Amino acid sequence: MNPSTSLSRTIQPRPAHVVVHGQSGFTLIELMLGLTIGVAVLAAALKIFTVANAYANSQFTAIRQQQDVRLGLEVFEQEVRLATPDSIQIADPDRILYHANLSALRTTTTGALLPGQAVIAVQDGSGWGAGKTIMICSSTQCESHRLARTGQRYQLTLVEPIESTFPAGTTVEVRNRVVYYAKHDETGTAQLMRMVDGGASVMIGHLRDIRLSYWNEMGKQADAISHVKRVVLEIHSDHSRARRLRDVSIQS
Repeated sequence: MNPSTSLSRTIQPRPAHVVVHGQSGFTLIELMLGLTIGVAVLAAALKIFTVANAYANSQFTAIRQQQDVRLGLEVFEQEVRLATPDSIQIADPDRILYHANLSALRTTTTGALLPGQAVIAVQDGSGWGAGKTIMICSSTQCESHRLARTGQRYQLTLVEPIESTFPAGTTVEVRNRVVYYAKHDETGTAQLMRMVDGGASVMIGHLRDIRLSYWNEMGKQADAISHVKRVVLEIHSDHSRARRLRDVSIQS
């Protein structure tokens, strides 16, 4: 054997792309293939997470809408029940306006009231807000007034003075101006709005339609406000195919 030939065979280099048998490692092709598979798995997992998150959000929105509807209908029923035919000023298919003592703020006078008197003595007027409308009623007459300042423990201050004479023990109570009405945006979505003494808020949102109707004691639609005995609110939610009704009997 030629020594020079044997030496050249021993030091002959191997190709770069060949992996030596028995040694661990990855080729560039295997590395790229692994990365591609990893990206595909990650993308699939991300898609599953996105779909699951969207579904969870839709369920949460539906549950929250149902809670808002239930709470809004309960508040509507509690407050409209305090109305009387005499206190209702507007009774339209999309709005009702009436006066009621929502917070049951009521007291009595501790002395006689005389014409021209603007400060009246009462048993307890604390917490009555400035600007609130109050009714002063004896067994024979009533007067409506507004408070000039926040009520105090034993007195109320009026914007305008008393016009008539009232005996001691006359009833004095707050009369809130309450409005429930439908509001539509540019997309046609409806909201049931609530306004008390000028402050408006959304009671139920994301509705398809809202309708109020008024019924007399015979179960027929009332032809005059003075004949109203029941107020019916009908709503249709975006998250429910069924219409929701709330039938409220008002005070006589």
